[in-house]
Parts: sequence; structure tokens; C-alpha cells
Amino acid sequence: MQEPIISVIIPTIHWSTVGRALRSIAMQSPGFTSRTEVFVIYDGKPPVSEPSENQYPFALHVLGLLPRQGAATARNVGLHFARGHYIALLDDDDEWLPNHLARTIPLCEKTQGIVYTDAELYHVQEGWHKPFRFAYHPAMLTQTSPVIPSTMVTLRKTFSDVGFFDIQIPAYSDWDWVLRASRLGLSITRIPEVTANYYFTPDSTSARSQNLIPELRELCHKHHLNKVPVANFAKMITDPWFQRWRIPGS
Repeated sequence: MQEPIISVIIPTIHWSTVGRALRSIAMQSPGFTSRTEVFVIYDGKPPVSEPSENQYPFALHVLGLLPRQGAATARNVGLHFARGHYIALLDDDDEWLPNHLARTIPLCEKTQGIVYTDAELYHVQEGWHKPFRFAYHPAMLTQTSPVIPSTMVTLRKTFSDVGFFDIQIPAYSDWDWVLRASRLGLSITRIPEVTANYYFTPDSTSARSQNLIPELRELCHKHHLNKVPVANFAKMITDPWFQRWRIPGS
């Protein structure tokens, strides 16, 4: 296989949904999948039955963390092994639409920064779905983050500039990372198009809001932020507090 140009990192504790995520990568344009490597980082011991490395049109690597250490650590392990020029994140229970890499990779190359897209958010427990569309501007990141990790693509070298994910605040490590990138002046560009499906379930880390309070306090202390509400991406769609940042029609 040629050297990969795209490294996809999938942290997981829900092995049952990883197949959907992997199939969505396989559905990307052949010009991308043939030069893609995928790291599934199982946060805990991987199950006995794993996907076959020959099952997909990309190189698949499955790694396990013992004991469980959180999504931030899992992503950092994937970054350590990644060889691709680009890094794409995908959570275990999410999926990409077939155009995701074709839309994000060229713009990432053009801007040499961070690219993210809109997503369709499916609230599995409540049975509704709505588009998640939030514009980016630096001041917004002191209140919340518009970037669902599964929509984000950037250059591998960006992590040399920004650093890896903060393992002390795993539930907010993506917000923390984007905020650090913004303060370094890196380009952050939204593509106003849904290219991913985000599934919110009771098992989602962000669904356990009371457990997030200590990590949110740590995030606010680290970045000297004013008090902000405990929230998740599902709440951002429905809560009036976030209306100022939602794209009209969302």
C-alpha cells in the first residue's frame, strides 16, 4: 500500500456501532479510501471478534487501552501512530455521508487549517433529528464550540502547533483543542453542508450532564472563561441560550 494521505481516528467503547462508522468511510470516493488508514482505538480491552483487516478498502488498525482512559487519550494514541498528511476524526456511533472527505480535504489543503461541516443530529432516545448548523467566530469559543468532532478535518502538522487533546478534561477536550487552535490564529472554516450524521444517545458521554460539571469547571479555569452552562450538542440545537449562534433555519 502507498503511504496514507488521510488518517482517521475512531475512539470507541461501543463496539456494536463501529461497523456503521467504518462502512461510511468505505463509502467515500475511491480516490480517498485507497490512501486512507483507520485507527479504531478501543477504550478498554477490544472484543474477541474484530473487523477483518481485509474487509475494507483501507488499512485498518485496532488498538486497545487498558484500563479505560477516555476519548481524549484514545485520540492521542491514534495521533501518535498516524502517518497521514491529514487527520480526520470520527466517533464510534457517528457516520460520514459519502461526500465528506471530498468536501473537506480540498478546502483543508487550501486553507492549511481546520475545516468542519454541518451535521444532522439524531436524538435517538427522543426520536427527532435536526441539522446542527453553527457559524464560527473566535469570541464564540469562550461560550461554546460549533465543531462536532466527527465533522472535523485538519493537517497532521496542526497538532504539532496546537498540541494533543487534554486528557484532564476528556469530555471537553475537543472544545479545548479548537479554542487553543483559534488563539494561535489558525484558520477555522465551516463548510455549510451536512456531511455527517451525529447520533445522540443515553450512552453518549455528553448525555451524563452531572458528570460533566467538574470538567467544565476545569475548562473554564484553564482558559479564564466566565461561567457557562453545562451543555451538549443536542441541547445547543434546542436551548434558547445558544440561539444567537445558530444559523437561521436550523
